[in-house]
Parts: sequence; structure tokens; C-alpha cells
Amino acid sequence: MTTTVASSSVASRDHSPSGQRVSWLRLMHVALIQHRAALITIFVAFVTLVIAIVIGRDAVSASYASYLAAGCTLAHPIDLQVCANTANQYADIPSFTPLVIALRLFPLVIGAFVGAPLVAREMESGTYRFAWTQGVGRTRLVLVTLAMLTLIVTPVAVVLGFLLGGWYIHPYAVINIAVGSHWQSGLFTTTWWMTPVWTLFALTLGTLVGAVVKRTVAAIATTMVIVGGVLLAVGLYLTRIFDIGAVASSRIFLNGMNSGPLSILASHGQGPAGSWLARAWYTGPGGHVLGIKAANRVSLHVNSLFESKGGASLAPRWLALHHYTYWVSYQPADHFWILQTVVGLVLLAVASLCVLGTVRIIQHSRS
Repeated sequence: MTTTVASSSVASRDHSPSGQRVSWLRLMHVALIQHRAALITIFVAFVTLVIAIVIGRDAVSASYASYLAAGCTLAHPIDLQVCANTANQYADIPSFTPLVIALRLFPLVIGAFVGAPLVAREMESGTYRFAWTQGVGRTRLVLVTLAMLTLIVTPVAVVLGFLLGGWYIHPYAVINIAVGSHWQSGLFTTTWWMTPVWTLFALTLGTLVGAVVKRTVAAIATTMVIVGGVLLAVGLYLTRIFDIGAVASSRIFLNGMNSGPLSILASHGQGPAGSWLARAWYTGPGGHVLGIKAANRVSLHVNSLFESKGGASLAPRWLALHHYTYWVSYQPADHFWILQTVVGLVLLAVASLCVLGTVRIIQHSRS
């Protein structure tokens, strides 16, 4: 009993046995040595993704060079066949999706194989009884370790985000802007600053799960399920996030004049350049929103007018004559960074709560 009390007392101090305060740099050096496996995991994941991005870009370099040489980005292309063939090739790119998915899974790898074992391995093996009673407070030791990993994993994630969004995606954005647009779900969450935000979220969440579960394998599995579920949910419901703060306009006439969710990038003069078209609907006399059947009837008639000679002017006149209005809600191009900031701040807030939760659990654990 006496030994246990003494250990708990020592664990609450941040001083060495000689009475001198242990520096953060010394603690960080110890953390680097202690968590070599985590650092190896980060390094291997980083190198693998960099190689995949370089190979992926190299695979399309020849086609992209031919596209530019044919003047396809100009008003009067030199070789229309090269332009058409390359544009069609880039409309459906098998190598594109797996690479984006791999980068989206980078935070999951860090959370599961770096964050989850951080505390769980100490508790499962019982070494925390020794590690947390060496003259340095348990809270400080864990925070220093998290800070060390953050300082390493953040620039790694930033580099990956730049390589994918600024370098690898560039040819796709030039040839097929709809494919390479940063509004796309996969690219929205893998920009140069969202990738580190997601990584820090997964890292802290994995650490919290490990502190709760206290078993390494179970913590890894649980973290993979939770982080994977969050990533999947964000991918599925990101278009609903794009509805937040959308601007409505009755001056945009789209091909097809369809109503309901659009989820497309404005292109070919349809909508403001660089904007994201969220949804469309019709309103009838009195301003009430038309139901699905009524909206489809109006849409069919408007489309038939568009197909006729002078339809571009006939359709708006017919709508005005019958007191119908076609509305389109869209996210302006300058809203992109606003939405990213909102999503990023939410993730960072959750990451902070995970750190606080981990600290609370560790403080109340018996040494």
C-alpha cells in the first residue's frame, strides 16, 4: 500500500528525482525513441503515397502533353481528334479514384496504427506503471508524445495534400474540370490543409479510443470502424453540407431544366464560373414550390421549347407568362474556403475534446 501511494505521488510531479524540471525537448527525445514503430508507420505510409502519386502523374503526362501541344485549351485547337480523344479518356479515369481513396484513408491509418496503440499498448502490457512514475507527470508525458506526433504528421499530410491537389490533379482540372474540381467529394477532403486536419482528428480519436478500450488490437479495430464510418458519412452527406449558405438565383437556366438535387460543377456558361450547383426547383403562382409531378410536367414543356428554334428566349417567356419561376441554388466559388474552414474547425474542436478526454482518463487511471 505504501509503495502505491508513493508512486501516485511521484507521478503527479513534472520533476526529475534530482528536483530539476524535465525539459520538453528531453521528453520529446524520449518519445521519439519510445514510439519508433509509430514513426516507421508514418514514414512508410508517406513514401507509399508519394510513389503512388508520382506514378499516377507520370502515367498521364504523355496524354497531357499531347493535349497541350494540340492547343486544346485554346479557342481554335490544332487537332480536334486529339482533343476529343483525350477529353473522353479523362472523363472516366480508373487510376484516379483509387489514389484519392488511398489518400483519404491516410488519416485512418494514422489513427488506427499510430493513435490507437499510443496509450492502449502501455495499459495492456502494464508498462504504464513504470512509464508514468519516472518523475514526469503522466499527463505531461502523453501531451508531449501527442505534440511530437503532431509536429511530424502535420507537415507530412500537408505535403501529400499539395502533391495530390496542386500537382497530380492539375492535368485533370485542365482537361475535364468536372473531374478535377476541388468541389468533388474526394478532393474537398484532401486539400493541403484538410488532409492534416483529418489526420489530427483521427490521431486524437484513436488515442482516446485506446485509453478507453485499453487493449491494442481492440483499440485498432474500434478506431478503424469509427474513423472509417465518419469518413464514409462525410463522403455521402457532403452535398448536404454544400447546401448550407447556398445562394438562390432565378436567372440561371440549365440544360434540361431539371429540378431536385444537382450536385454538379457549373460549366459551359451554366452558372457562375467555379461555382457548385446544389439544387433546383420550380415555383408556381403565389411563389409555392411545385411538387415532383408538377415540376416534371413544367420541365418537359420547357425542354421542348428549348429544342425548338429560338428556344433560349421562348422558354423564359413561357415561364413568365404562366407565372412559373425556375430557381437554382449554388455555392459561389469563393465559398469553397469558407466551407472548408467550417468543416476543419469542427474537426479540430472534436480533436481537442478527444485530447481532453484522454487526459481525464489517464489522470483517473490507477498507477
